[in-house]
Amino acid sequence: MPINTLSLREKKQATLKLKILDTFDEKLRTKALADISVKEIAKELDISEMTFFNYFGSKKEVLVYFIELWSLEMQMHIEGLEPLEAIYRIFEETAKTIEKNSNLFMEIVTSMALQGMAKKDISVGKAERILRFGKDVPYEVGGFFDIIVPLLSQIESSQDKLALVYLSLFNTCFAMPLAMRDPRFGSLKERYFEQLDFILKSYK
Repeated sequence: MPINTLSLREKKQATLKLKILDTFDEKLRTKALADISVKEIAKELDISEMTFFNYFGSKKEVLVYFIELWSLEMQMHIEGLEPLEAIYRIFEETAKTIEKNSNLFMEIVTSMALQGMAKKDISVGKAERILRFGKDVPYEVGGFFDIIVPLLSQIESSQDKLALVYLSLFNTCFAMPLAMRDPRFGSLKERYFEQLDFILKSYK
């Protein structure tokens, strides 16, 4: 098993880094990110605030880390799929993620809108990949752009059209969940798929 290839130190460090993320996620179920202090997270995990900052430079970096893990998870879900099928699978799995991590996702959208989500040298080490996913998933720092554009490039040669389709998919992924907070709109997965059908119909 891959986990047996890790040293005790690697496992302890990776476990704590993932626990910090999961603790933020748990707190975000009832509170906004602005109302969660590093001191509170440190107390919950019985660590010092300095230990927190050894892993993350700020609370925002925890959001970036979540996106990195999301990218890896999506990479696993689309392995071996054709580009169009892969795009639909990404949105299907993202809908599930948002259902489980609704407030965390909304904090990501808010941060993107106000400040952007530029990478802050947050990476997912081998030990974290093995502990989270059960195997050493090939890794490159990524996000929505990095996982969607290579798929679109396989089905669209025009750079102008590719950019337009990408922007439409980006808006669908991040803006639609805001509307879906109103239960009258129904299932996020269904609304995602309806929009994907509309955007990608020329390729089907």
